[in-house]
Amino acid sequence: MRKMLVIFSCLFVQSSFAQAVFQSYDLIVSDPAAVVAAMDKYQSSPTGQANTATVILYQYVAAGDNMATHAVNVVHSSPEEMDANLARNQASQDQAIFLAEISPIAEVTSRWMGQILLSGGDPKNITSANPASIAYFISVSDPVAYAQAFTKFTERNSDVGQSFLSTMMVDGDNPATHVALNNGNSLGELFLNQPQMLDGWDDFANETGQIRSIESVAAFTVVKRWDP
Repeated sequence: MRKMLVIFSCLFVQSSFAQAVFQSYDLIVSDPAAVVAAMDKYQSSPTGQANTATVILYQYVAAGDNMATHAVNVVHSSPEEMDANLARNQASQDQAIFLAEISPIAEVTSRWMGQILLSGGDPKNITSANPASIAYFISVSDPVAYAQAFTKFTERNSDVGQSFLSTMMVDGDNPATHVALNNGNSLGELFLNQPQMLDGWDDFANETGQIRSIESVAAFTVVKRWDP
């Protein structure tokens, strides 16, 4: 089963989060409402209130052969912040209670880490409380050239949604090296603004066609997010 990164999402964290690091978890959830309640309880605890990470819960809409129903993305503004948050949680009774409550209703199917490299578009383009994303998991042989092409392409479409490029640093047997995430206010908006329909697509495709291959694609929506 291919893992489906939910990055970061950065989804709707501000562009200042570029170079942030994230942890992602795919879940098979049997009681979605109970998962939200357990996460609310933890985030309201002393440990949750002390943490500096943004936590986002997603629901998969389509993900190919990935059987996960939900994903959690934990975004830290820097590697140092990640270390501090992990150390805080390690010794926390609040986290122990959270894990005991969530384990009967949510099975973790995969976990991985990554880093946000670039962002494009404008966070002001995203006005929905429950935005949507389509993620393209790609293997890149020339990361510098791909990043340059990605930057040029997104600059030509700054009025359309918000996009992110991240690297997958620790991802088990997943062959993808990067994830390109396109965010919109709804799935319908994303379908109306697919990359191949945007300005400069032909140039982007010509520049990247020989240096990248798409491993998988996933679509998902935000259920809830918790900001520090």
